[in-house]
Amino acid sequence: MRKLFLMFVVALLSFGAQAGEVKPDYVLGAGDMVRITVYGSPDLTLETRVSAAGTLTFPLLGEVAVGGVVTGDAEKKIAKGLEEGGFVKQPQVNIVVLQFQSQLVSVLGDVNKPGRYPLDRPSHLTDVLALASGATANGSEIVTVTSLHDGKSEKHEYDLGAWFDHGDVAQNPAIRGDDIIFVQAREVSVLGQVNRPGKYSVVNGVRNVGDFLSMAGGIAPGGADIIVVSILRDGKVDKREIDIDQLFRSGDTAANIPLRGGDMIYVPRQPLFYIYGEVQRSGSFRLEHNMSVAQAISVGGGLTVRGTERGIRVKRRDAKGELLTIQPKASDVLQADDVIFVSESLF
Repeated sequence: MRKLFLMFVVALLSFGAQAGEVKPDYVLGAGDMVRITVYGSPDLTLETRVSAAGTLTFPLLGEVAVGGVVTGDAEKKIAKGLEEGGFVKQPQVNIVVLQFQSQLVSVLGDVNKPGRYPLDRPSHLTDVLALASGATANGSEIVTVTSLHDGKSEKHEYDLGAWFDHGDVAQNPAIRGDDIIFVQAREVSVLGQVNRPGKYSVVNGVRNVGDFLSMAGGIAPGGADIIVVSILRDGKVDKREIDIDQLFRSGDTAANIPLRGGDMIYVPRQPLFYIYGEVQRSGSFRLEHNMSVAQAISVGGGLTVRGTERGIRVKRRDAKGELLTIQPKASDVLQADDVIFVSESLF
């Protein structure tokens, strides 16, 4: 409901801007169709399109450069030419833009009407989103704007929730022709060994891995210390492993990756190892990160009086699924599902 109300306000503000009586001057450019009239001289009325070179051909004057010029200045330029040429005394020139084609902006992603829209006035992000009928039900308040500056592409993220809640005008930037607006998907999936697996919305204040794990109720008993985060960018998936100790206990901010809609967090089952034979406590145990054989024996309570280090064997499956028997060193690191067996000493 909050998002729907937000989009209603966006549309209302845009409607209010369009309903204003005074329309700001528009910067003319290639492709724009204009009607030019000169008061008292109907024979000079002209409908024409601005050329790719930013010029138009006007009666008596020939080519007039209007590209990159606001309509008011273009009117003065034509009036000056007519007066200085002795064609019309004190001419009153009026330019009306019939088709806005030079300043188009693309609106993509989770919006109701994706497409290219003309900018017929100075516009902000919310104005253009209203033209696309706002975000869909799966659309996030997080919006990416890609702009071209000095031949280089720049991407910036904006949070419409911060604009709506706190009046942060920096989150509602001015939009220019050729900008690309992308409304991100709304939800991040949190799956695996968490207390409340599901999809959670990208909203104001909920952006990072830690935020979404908290919304999912935290890691459930049996969840691994190493989680997998799948980041979807430009159609490619980047998988990263994050150590929970670094994320929560050590306060490592680099591990707390910001997420977007469509990303996924997966908490796998905590890997186990098994120990049998001449140890104090046989059974399955939690495999800690980089746990050695000696540490694993310690978890099992140590060797019995009949156990011996020479009698320690590790059974492990290789990549082909074949079972191997290894005589390990005490410092060797165990792998998930390893089975340690301690045989009885005969001496």
